[in-house]
Amino acid sequence: MAHEVLHILGSAQPEGSSIARVVCALAHGLDPSRYHIHAWFLAGNGPLVGVLERAGVQTGVLDWWRGARDPMGAWEFWRRLRRLPIEIVHLHFGGRSVRGLARAATGAKIVMHLHSRILEPQGPSPASFSIRGANAVVAVSQAVARRVVDGRARVIYAGIDTPCTGSPAPPHGANSQIILGTAGRLISLKGIEYLLRAAAALQAEFPGIRVEIAGAGPQREKLEETAAQLDLAGKVKFLGWVDDIDLVLPRWDVFVMPSLEEGFPIAALDAMAAGLPVIASSVGGIPELVMDGETGWLVPPADVGTLASRLRPLLRDPELRRSMGATAQARVRDHFSLARMTQNFAQLYDELLGLTRT
Repeated sequence: MAHEVLHILGSAQPEGSSIARVVCALAHGLDPSRYHIHAWFLAGNGPLVGVLERAGVQTGVLDWWRGARDPMGAWEFWRRLRRLPIEIVHLHFGGRSVRGLARAATGAKIVMHLHSRILEPQGPSPASFSIRGANAVVAVSQAVARRVVDGRARVIYAGIDTPCTGSPAPPHGANSQIILGTAGRLISLKGIEYLLRAAAALQAEFPGIRVEIAGAGPQREKLEETAAQLDLAGKVKFLGWVDDIDLVLPRWDVFVMPSLEEGFPIAALDAMAAGLPVIASSVGGIPELVMDGETGWLVPPADVGTLASRLRPLLRDPELRRSMGATAQARVRDHFSLARMTQNFAQLYDELLGLTRT
């Protein structure tokens, strides 16, 4: 009989898609005779519920995101937990109240999964995390793992599929339109303003430069105004939220991630898997993914001048874009595969339940 694993997520809206992808991958990749995956969203309904259901995950939706400040929500969480024979509760969301109730209601092993070094409402400064009440802690990067103050976290990197054969698409010609792409929520933490300013600094030298931004969020209007002020209005395209980033990556030449903070960026991982060179801020877990000078370049956050100077040789040289993109794709294939990620989680679950793999 399969062991029951319940994943607890926060938002079912598109901004939570990176975590949902991990859960989908485990639902597909874990041996179904050993593990059966459930997922609950604690911040209400949304499109990711359907995404997980189509992946074969048994889902549930609650409205309990305020923790101890919402005793009725806590009661409903407890009541529903008591109905399921859960052996592992894998928390992507929630603090001590969620951990405590999950353990008390189920007696399950508790996995605390840290996806970021920060608490977003408090800004980009790294926070410290206590892991009391957890049997195991997973961090998405070494940078995140170092923020644990009272224990040790196991690092399990996200993994994705890459082409088994072939190479990145041929680069555009040196004199043609060159597209800089980025993807993520349109919030100040993502630093997209710095990409726009770097593009503006380069447009006289490279009149074919264009910027495409895949994502949605509260800063869209401000970013549109910034593009207009920089005389980039006709050269910047806001794509909105893109459900399948693989549909737009082939037309981009360089992926840019000017974030002020990242735990471990799935969007950059997608871009590298597609054979794009990546220029990204040297923050959080990004240096564990992007190899400076080999798969792209790392730049200081909020440094428009350095970002522009690193973009310049890639805009000028299609062969450099191709070679860096090929190295990036190989790095993802060798170190960040979906199979490796799934195997690492299977090993963790087995250890928690005292199982011997055969």
